[in-house]
Amino acid sequence: MEERLAALERRMDQLEQQAAPAGTPDLGRRGVGSAALDLVHHYRNQAAEGGTGGTVAYGGAAFICGFEFLWTGEHQVDDLMAADWTAAAATLESMGSPARLALLAALAGGPRGRAELQDALGAESSTGHLYHHLRELQRGGLIRQPRRGTYEIVGRALIPLLAILSAALDVGPGSPGVDDPAPPSETEPE
Repeated sequence: MEERLAALERRMDQLEQQAAPAGTPDLGRRGVGSAALDLVHHYRNQAAEGGTGGTVAYGGAAFICGFEFLWTGEHQVDDLMAADWTAAAATLESMGSPARLALLAALAGGPRGRAELQDALGAESSTGHLYHHLRELQRGGLIRQPRRGTYEIVGRALIPLLAILSAALDVGPGSPGVDDPAPPSETEPE
């Protein structure tokens, strides 16, 4: 693990030292640091040189409850476009309700017992409702039950979960940041 982290740090140092080519459009968004923007430029240049569709990557480091979570993911756009997107449905569906997001938010702070998770759903929710949502989150590969009555986020799922949440906050209704320009119309209004 330390060897992989050291290699990643060396790669990031190399990418940070590369200057963006002249004439490159500003791809910056609120909250995007220079290292991330340098990485985007690297992927852009790599795609242009290699004639590929590009690369989508995510990663992060989180320090929660005395544990360190490090993760990176990288996928070629051509591979993503050719993939069976329905394979992601179980995970996305498991996250697709306010109740399940509330449970994930509670579990992001560390392992929780049934009573704490019931509180996260509110007094209106039944025990059956709680367990239904917990089963769906387990089915989606996001949480596990290390012992009876206690649940936690799967370690390998934390950074991807936070990346999905970040992306949803960036593209969702009312998201802060730069609005996309309207697509060009084929005819001009009279």
